[in-house]
Amino acid sequence: MKIFFVIPVLLLFVLAIGCKDSSSGPAESSHDSTLLTFVINAKGVHDPRQGEKYVLWLRFAQDSVWQPMKQLTIRSTSAEDTATLVGSFEGPQPVDSITGILVCFQPANTDATLQFPLLEAHDLIYNTGTKSLFATLDHAIHIGDYSALAGSLVFTSTSTDTLAYIHEYYLMNLSGTAQSPSLSSLKVPPEGWMYGLWATDSSFTPHQNFFYGLFSNPSGHDSDSLRDFYPYPGGWKPQAMNVPSGNIIVTLEPLCYGDSLKYKGPSPFTLLEFKRIRYIDKDRNYPMTNVSSDGLPSGWISFR
Repeated sequence: MKIFFVIPVLLLFVLAIGCKDSSSGPAESSHDSTLLTFVINAKGVHDPRQGEKYVLWLRFAQDSVWQPMKQLTIRSTSAEDTATLVGSFEGPQPVDSITGILVCFQPANTDATLQFPLLEAHDLIYNTGTKSLFATLDHAIHIGDYSALAGSLVFTSTSTDTLAYIHEYYLMNLSGTAQSPSLSSLKVPPEGWMYGLWATDSSFTPHQNFFYGLFSNPSGHDSDSLRDFYPYPGGWKPQAMNVPSGNIIVTLEPLCYGDSLKYKGPSPFTLLEFKRIRYIDKDRNYPMTNVSSDGLPSGWISFR
């Protein structure tokens, strides 16, 4: 009888030890988490299209790998088109360990990716008194500087229809029969991006957007060249352009949507703009306005 009594006791002892080990949980991280609070003040930050995001990435002193930290949300926008973005999150290391700051664009239906960096911080300054970090955010590091970009467009047509030209335009200069590219100082687009050409109509709700194609060179057909009659970005569409509402714009577009891009509408990254007018002169070269300072983000970020 004693033998039968000892065996259950030993079994219970073994089970007790096993339960104690399984409840101990994972090992603690070598770094305690730290609440990081940030403020971004930036010009040229506009709401992305449906499903798209801006994501804050950080790099720390003891780990050189970029880490996605926070999806950014625009809290407010001033009359000067300056946006404020605020937030907080648990970081793996304290503020004075931050060695790199990135804001990346994340296309719809994708995971966080470093493929489309928009802003990178430089001149990181740590204040030991306030235990805060300040840095300037610059798009030129990855996107480039478009301040010298210039261009024009012309409404023209080879059709015998005398009103066909109000449906057709190109990014070219036209002097008599001589043709030349109108875009100057156009950089090779950043890796993963191309330029998009759109016409928008703001008289409708929601606004109407007409996509003319993607391109990377000032001359040559764009990606939608079925009804292009000149070897330049642009072309013919059934929508008349002599409507004084909306714009014709050149944007930066990520190369990830394929043919579905035309359904998404233009990106918020606008480089050139022409405000549509009612009375259009055929074969006249209309200058476009460089709006890259408003269409591409720049600003500063602070951490506490």
